Amino acid sequence: MKILSYCVWKRSAYRASLGRITCSRNHSSSSVENANVAIIGGGCIGTSLAYHLAKFGVNDVCLLEKTELTAGSTWHAAGLTTYYHPGINMRKLHFDSIKMFNKIEAETGQEIGFHATGSLRLAHTKEHMNEFKYMMGRHTHHPANQQLVDLDTIHFMHPLLNMEGILGGLYNPGDGHTDPYSLTMALAAGARMYGAKILQDTPVTATRQRDDGSWEVDTPRGTITAKHLVNAAGFHARQVGQLSGLDLPLVPVHHQYMVTASIPMLEEWKKEGREIPAIRDLRGSYYVRQERTGLLVGPYEAVDKMVIQDDWYDDGPPKGFGKELFQHDLDRLDKCIEHVVDLLPIFNETDIQSVVAGPITYSPDILPLIGPTFKLKNYWLAVGFGYGIAHSGGAGKFLARWMMNGEPDYDLIECDPDRYGDWCDKQYLLDKARESYGMNTTPVFPGEERWAGRPTKRVSGVYQQTKAKDAAFGFHAGWEQPHFFATQGERKDTPVCYLRKHYHDVVGREVDLILNKVGVTDLTPFGKFMLEGPGATKFLSSMVANTMPKVNRVNLSHLLTPCGKVYAELTVTRLDKDRYYIVTGSGSELHDFRWLVHNLPKDRDFTLTNVTENRGVFGVTGKYARDVMSKLTPEDMSHDAFKFLECREMDLAGVPVQATRISYTGELGWELHHDIKDSAKLYDAICTAGRAFDIADYGTLAVNSLRIEKGFRGWGAEMNLDKNPFEAGLNPFIKPNKKVRFIGQDAVKKLKDEELKSKLVTLIVETHGRQDPAGDEVIWFDNKVVGNTTSGAFSYQLGKSICFAYLPPHLASLGNQVYVELLGLRYPAIVSRDPLFDTEPARVAKGAAS
Repeated sequence: MKILSYCVWKRSAYRASLGRITCSRNHSSSSVENANVAIIGGGCIGTSLAYHLAKFGVNDVCLLEKTELTAGSTWHAAGLTTYYHPGINMRKLHFDSIKMFNKIEAETGQEIGFHATGSLRLAHTKEHMNEFKYMMGRHTHHPANQQLVDLDTIHFMHPLLNMEGILGGLYNPGDGHTDPYSLTMALAAGARMYGAKILQDTPVTATRQRDDGSWEVDTPRGTITAKHLVNAAGFHARQVGQLSGLDLPLVPVHHQYMVTASIPMLEEWKKEGREIPAIRDLRGSYYVRQERTGLLVGPYEAVDKMVIQDDWYDDGPPKGFGKELFQHDLDRLDKCIEHVVDLLPIFNETDIQSVVAGPITYSPDILPLIGPTFKLKNYWLAVGFGYGIAHSGGAGKFLARWMMNGEPDYDLIECDPDRYGDWCDKQYLLDKARESYGMNTTPVFPGEERWAGRPTKRVSGVYQQTKAKDAAFGFHAGWEQPHFFATQGERKDTPVCYLRKHYHDVVGREVDLILNKVGVTDLTPFGKFMLEGPGATKFLSSMVANTMPKVNRVNLSHLLTPCGKVYAELTVTRLDKDRYYIVTGSGSELHDFRWLVHNLPKDRDFTLTNVTENRGVFGVTGKYARDVMSKLTPEDMSHDAFKFLECREMDLAGVPVQATRISYTGELGWELHHDIKDSAKLYDAICTAGRAFDIADYGTLAVNSLRIEKGFRGWGAEMNLDKNPFEAGLNPFIKPNKKVRFIGQDAVKKLKDEELKSKLVTLIVETHGRQDPAGDEVIWFDNKVVGNTTSGAFSYQLGKSICFAYLPPHLASLGNQVYVELLGLRYPAIVSRDPLFDTEPARVAKGAAS
């Protein structure tokens, strides 16, 4: 193996085989003064959005490119496309991309060089094989084909492989690769064909929002006024965002790949019209695909060897940087190359013809930022694409539909731009991007925690105290929140298996604590907003589908989309006539805040404030919770004096708190909201008061088990944009005939009278103690896929696995049996009563009635 030359590889020979690209820079429109949508960035993402918007009938779409189309990461991308993704909803993006790749040539007349070779993920370890089974159990309800394949099939598909050590493979027949340059030109041609305008050599120098919410975009050609502005600027996206005051968590990573000289066997296959599938070797952390009659090999270097261009975070790319590349460094690839030579011995006999080292943009978790941001209205993001080619078609369609309809077609919370707050600083970004890139092909285990960049500056007032008590933390929107407490010397490390977790008995101990004694937990990561002022009641009532609670009372209220899907679930506390305290989940804090902010009336006489950072929250829960509370205050805490869903501002051990009788466990309990500066003092007082009742700490995993038992839905699992509230069983909280009109009211009036397409049920699953459902597993009936789980746990009261699941209504009857797939095996599951166990208030009411 030797390197013949280092070259700036432009695929010139490849493009020659496709024919002349007719899309030239001179074809661009010369000037635009007004636009409906202005898109900044002419890579595959920006052109895909322009294409989809124009195709869907949006007028006056204008794309602004600083130099020429593809002059960024698109130009040097390896062009891989795949249906595969660990995320269920991300697969929809991939599916729509490949679907578009298969059609756009005929639609636009521009060839894109799409090769549907299929792809093979190879397993050399038992855990990788379990990962494949795990992914199959979460994929079968998806329309794209995916299958486990044996060694004979793998060898037949790819005769160049050394089969020693391979245990099996995961095969996606529709995968392949495309030429990114040609793809972008086809998208641009399609955008123009449907009426969009593309201005090249048009850098954006300034952006300003006008009083009416529209945008002024300055360029050397003049100022463009646009109703909507989209940042799709690739590795320039951070600097483009800064023009509007945004601090986007993006950084370029050096990605290298090698292209070999021609290989005789592939020359013969090409004559026969055959091509080898793309390979992803999880052991060696690299991909290989055919490039003409050679191989293209792209490694993901280890954490300690990969390079981040961190100076671009502060200074931006050098002026004029577009189709330039970095100096390659094969020394960083030595370990990877050893694996390549082992798997593909032919690689050692073949010359390396070229090496490409270019920037790709990473967010901390690799996933892109797609959608609006709470900080600016009519400003949209389509940035941070570490796999831009694979995402391009789907992302353009997804964002276009969202911009047109005011809501996305499906839930994609994992790509929400507002999943990162001010806690995501430069150091966290760099540490996390390094970890994400270096662990690119490491198995993703359910419940796994990865530790780079943690803790962030966002820690609760009792982080140190709970850490000293052997808390095993989970990461929640920048916060460290206890998942369980290893108080008896148990392991606290993250699970690295797909079977039942090592902390199973620890969680059971905490469940028992809540049911039979009393526990305390840190709930500070909740998102918390204050809404107050003369118009607050009118505004909030127009936002949610429930009626407003009475003063000093609490209810569950839901934000709905115009189509009647569940956008968010809020716990609303009415502190006074026009003063509300709103609580939401940690992961949806800014997602929900954005919906409220973007719907604020221009002329308002009330304020909406995010108080998440300033408010701490504890839960005191369990059989003796009332006894503990009574030791902290002289006020009457009895059932009749302090009713369920009542809120009271009071002092506990000298600390002012807002106490609400509510618990996500369904057991007796109070949430204690307070100034975060008082957290340590209040926590110590609770623990001191609870000693007589054997109080101890508990974490979120115990809560999850108990909340499923009680039938409590979780947003993002049972409730999301993929389901309407009646399918999710939220009927008691939805008031279609409420006098005050609310967003989604017309839709839910119609949905209420329609037959359900699916219904949420509770399943008891007989897994023989091997593992527990976690969510998104396939459900079978009569050898057909009929639904999926949404979340699951072990019920310590039943001694069995339980889960929520969506089933067709005809299968949702009590006692029906279906099968849940876990690691390739189908386990019997019975549709059971919902809830499995009554809540504490329900038990008290039944006792009083009897």
